[in-house]
Amino acid sequence: MKQFFTGVAAALTANLVTVALGVVLLIVIAVGFAASAGTRTTTEVRQGSVLVIDLEQPLSDQAARSETRGLFDEALTTGVSPLPLRSATVAIRAAADDDRISGILLRGVVTSDGVSSGYAALRELRAAIDEFKASKKPVLAYLVTPDVRTYYVASVADSITLDPFGSLLFPGLASEQVFLSGLFEKYGIGVQVSRVGRFKAAVEPFTRTDMSPENRMQVVGYLGDLWGEVKRGVAEDREVDTLALQVAADTHGILLPADAQAAKLVDRIGYFDTVLDDLQRMANTASGDSAQERDSTGASTRDSEITALLDRPRLPQITLDAYAPLAMAKLRMPTASQVVAVVYAQGDIVDGEGGEGQVGGEALARELRKVRNDAKVKSVVLRVNSPGGSVIASERIQRELSLINAKKPVVVSMGSLAASGGYWISTASRRIFAEPNTITGSIGVFAIVPNVKGLANKHGVTFDTVKTGRYADIFTLSRPRTDAELAVLQRGTDAVYDAFIDRVAQARNLPVDSVRAIAEGRVWSGTQALRLGLVDSLGGLDVALRTAAHLARITGDYDVREYPRVKTATERFTEFFEGSPAPVAARVSKAVTDLSSQGAAGELARDVVRELSLLSSYNDPRGLYARLPFILRIR
Repeated sequence: MKQFFTGVAAALTANLVTVALGVVLLIVIAVGFAASAGTRTTTEVRQGSVLVIDLEQPLSDQAARSETRGLFDEALTTGVSPLPLRSATVAIRAAADDDRISGILLRGVVTSDGVSSGYAALRELRAAIDEFKASKKPVLAYLVTPDVRTYYVASVADSITLDPFGSLLFPGLASEQVFLSGLFEKYGIGVQVSRVGRFKAAVEPFTRTDMSPENRMQVVGYLGDLWGEVKRGVAEDREVDTLALQVAADTHGILLPADAQAAKLVDRIGYFDTVLDDLQRMANTASGDSAQERDSTGASTRDSEITALLDRPRLPQITLDAYAPLAMAKLRMPTASQVVAVVYAQGDIVDGEGGEGQVGGEALARELRKVRNDAKVKSVVLRVNSPGGSVIASERIQRELSLINAKKPVVVSMGSLAASGGYWISTASRRIFAEPNTITGSIGVFAIVPNVKGLANKHGVTFDTVKTGRYADIFTLSRPRTDAELAVLQRGTDAVYDAFIDRVAQARNLPVDSVRAIAEGRVWSGTQALRLGLVDSLGGLDVALRTAAHLARITGDYDVREYPRVKTATERFTEFFEGSPAPVAARVSKAVTDLSSQGAAGELARDVVRELSLLSSYNDPRGLYARLPFILRIR
């Protein structure tokens, strides 16, 4: 009888969900028809336009979006869409030579969601703005409560205005890790591990209540390098001493406007209307409406919000988000006979197709085969922004890259993260570039084997097994592993680690013993990696592209094509209703991102949920992973 009622309840729930999805589908279709009925025209860049860079918009390492998006796509897009980093830097450099652009305004708060807006990406954005200044066009910044990330980018401006009721959050950097072993113990969930590498701390959130001494040592090392790079960049542009910056961070932490001005970190204290007056003079125009008004240009909702923010009818303006597709379109050469391919690997490396924010081993390998068989492609730049993940997926990707590298040069450009599996796939290349504040290394392997025996027994659930071999149920969740079973798992982990070491030794032309000494799962900054021989040079994606063209001996013009193509919101929506939604981990990660906007409590909840959801992305067929020691959180 109980099963009957349970079945009825399940059926009713399924029906309700179906009806709800149907209602949502009808609503979206109605919105789509309404949007389709509207009109849109090509975005206009008016003479004297101010290029507005919204620092709240996260950056991503992915292919550029199409020049125009359908209104139906916009109806399905919520929140702030990440701006491809290369699109952003190309647009800023193009604006320097565009007579219609009178200058740049930086405003907002830089937000970081995992690997999207790490310090290496911000450094490349900052470098592009610095190059723009060579055009003698002014760069202004208006800040309210900037954090370290925001200020790191904004400090490159010619003039910084801080709101009278704002403050400058400049306390330094901190890395906080969440540990769940106490939670698991409380609910009767056991976790056993096998790993190689004293510094391979990926298992620590599930087995410890604090950092191990080795983990703390490596965090101190790379965090110090990241903070040092921030101070050097700020000191150079603000003409202050790095020691003075450290004193300001230790003495104040949060600087009030007068303190920030006294420390020469801002130029003046003022309201936004004073900056608008500067922009008006800068634009040197007395007529015309904003190029970003939606009814005349069809710019996105986000662009309209920025336009409202700069509400000056006589002030022409265009956001970087709207200007970037125009700049990228000018670079495209569809009929070019020579191509340099940029292949992006952003997110956790997982087996199979992967989902949004993940690198699917099968999916990326398929893209790489297309690139390898394309006669027009003369060289490849692999842009890596990944903490690693599945060993089998990493090896599948590395194999395809090796096949390409045997025929045409492969150059790696490391973004904010290129660690563990991210470094594994980087070994199939002829040159590796990293930024000083890239997080890389973490050459190590681990396996996690949970069990729910305690949890099940507490609720009256027991298990019994019949098997034909000693290790037939080695991966069961019903009980802990025996010492003999753990030894079997450790042999597999050791074998994969040895293969990882060999990959690195061969690729970097280093003795195996030397690689073992710098491996052990230890995380390094880009600066440290250069000294250790794990990368060849410091530099961003732009220099990697030039190097790839040089190694391929390309002469004359060539096109740069990006892979894989970014799916539109309409395509993702269609896939959902076709029964092929993104994997659980990708959906959970996307959902909890919004928690960060709910203050400190929301950030804490997000961190815990992310750590738990990470387990659902562990889908390696052998249960072996080459991944960064933890979900990186740098505040």
